[in-house]
Amino acid sequence: MEISFGSALPAESPRASLSALSHETESALASIAKELEAMIGVSLSARERTIVLLMGHGLTNKMIARQLSIAPETVKSHAKSIFWKLAVQTRAQAVYRASTLGLIALQ
Repeated sequence: MEISFGSALPAESPRASLSALSHETESALASIAKELEAMIGVSLSARERTIVLLMGHGLTNKMIARQLSIAPETVKSHAKSIFWKLAVQTRAQAVYRASTLGLIALQ
């Protein structure tokens, strides 16, 4: 699997990028993620996968909170859980690990 971190942000807004995913694609990715999680023993909730994906697009906690209509402290809580589950210490490490494990697909 080749990983590209070309540009930090897509040409369109992250909301438009997320909206562009079809329901079938989301379902397929969720199914693949569940299979991989079972194989590798790492499990991220759908919300955690969304947050780490948005981190990968360069959004701050505050921007992620606005995007998802949740409090910034909730994003921080999810981030801590993500870091613990992936055994990492930084956002970049979390994005890289989630991507290499197939939990998210950066485009």
